[in-house]
Amino acid sequence: MNALEVDGELKVGDFPESELLAAAEGIVSSALFGDFVELLLEQWRDLDDHKAAVKAICAGLKRNGNREAFIHAVDALAESELDDFASFAGALDARAGDDGTSLHIRVEAVAGLVRFALREPRWTTYAGAGVLRLLEQDDDWVKAKLCRLTSILHDHLAWDQAVKSLEALTVCSACAAEARQELGFVEMASAFKSDDVASMSVHLAQATAWFDQCAAQADDVPRARMYGTVAGALARSLQADTPNALDVDSLADDAQWVVHYNQPRAGAAWLTPPAEAELEWIPLLSPYDGSSPVDPLTLLASAVQVFEKVRSVQVIIRGRREFRVPRLSGLTERAREIGLARAWLRSGATTHVSADGRARLEALLKPPGEPPGKH
Repeated sequence: MNALEVDGELKVGDFPESELLAAAEGIVSSALFGDFVELLLEQWRDLDDHKAAVKAICAGLKRNGNREAFIHAVDALAESELDDFASFAGALDARAGDDGTSLHIRVEAVAGLVRFALREPRWTTYAGAGVLRLLEQDDDWVKAKLCRLTSILHDHLAWDQAVKSLEALTVCSACAAEARQELGFVEMASAFKSDDVASMSVHLAQATAWFDQCAAQADDVPRARMYGTVAGALARSLQADTPNALDVDSLADDAQWVVHYNQPRAGAAWLTPPAEAELEWIPLLSPYDGSSPVDPLTLLASAVQVFEKVRSVQVIIRGRREFRVPRLSGLTERAREIGLARAWLRSGATTHVSADGRARLEALLKPPGEPPGKH
């Protein structure tokens, strides 16, 4: 297997199944484990002994101590064309609970379980159990990543202990700011899952409070500052016609910093939204300077579009990459449709619409739940 140690592109044909599996005992504990898993998966359909291959991969997942190799292996599995993750999920679950394993490996095992759950929700319980095991550990990097994984379990997989887990993390000095930031995002997601406008407004106000607490606790939290502005503007727009004037310059500075300097950690590329998506908040909120009334549904419609992008996670199934977005309520979907239609109606594209036609359209574009005849 010396060829694995040579720089250059690996070719599947150079590593037949018999040679890979014969050398498995030594490789699965080495820095070559990720390459080993990737090579096996690339020829999976042609393997003669799938049972031996699964056993070897699971052995590596349970004992490999090289973080980069472990991440590589998990990436390969999460992005593979396999349909059955049962054995691998069991191995990752065992590793996540292994007190003798480095915390940096254990949290990567939990991340792998979250990725499996995004492909098949039945692994949500395993992923949640992994989070609960690591709640009491004290490591800045691990806790910060754990916060984000927990919010994914809330937004995408409806794990019922996510909020309580994040609240528990707020009392840990290692990740108090990060946990508050994620709770802000969780409250925004809950707002967009709400079935009534009053509940939506309450969640957005609570999101603003969490972001503001995060910003007050640490100086290097530009994302929390910008989303405190975003959530606050949305909350006020649902409660009054004219929100307070926004500090768009500060919002722009924070957004630029987040996009250009807040690069993903190793093994966290799948958590990264589409490039520069967060810059879209700048033109969206720039018009809201407090000088004119704000149509709350138009603002909400655009905000939901951007929120879906910035809180999406990458899932690769059979080679096809998709950005999985948080779930929305029927109310939010309807409000988005109305808001986008209202924005279109006010645009130059509708100059040809007659006064009667415009009146009919406006009558149809009333806020969800508004009584008939109310204007």
